[in-house]
Amino acid sequence: MMPNDDAFTTWISTLDDAPVAIVYLCGELDTAGVTLLLADLKEVINGNRSILFDAHLLSYIDATGLSALSSVQKALKDTGRGACIVGAHGLLERILVLSGAEGVFKRYETADEAIAEVGNPGW
Repeated sequence: MMPNDDAFTTWISTLDDAPVAIVYLCGELDTAGVTLLLADLKEVINGNRSILFDAHLLSYIDATGLSALSSVQKALKDTGRGACIVGAHGLLERILVLSGAEGVFKRYETADEAIAEVGNPGW
């Protein structure tokens, strides 16, 4: 059986020298993927780190996926943390602009740029 290239998966990397978790988004983040995403993020959300969503490998996102990312960001902000998106491209970039969410998420080209600003006001 061939793997499903459209399936959503995520993996999380924490950094010893920064209060951030890098969450790599891979595949299609739609209704089916949101459940997996939220389950994977539960520990991070309940912890003390901000989240950097790396979207370089994200091939698709719908309104449900964007809503999940926004909900995670709100949960983090409620505890003094934040979330940003690195590598927004294609459909994700268009959805952020069309939905007005481009002002909600700080966006960066690279993880290094985002990590350098972690903890700054508005992050």
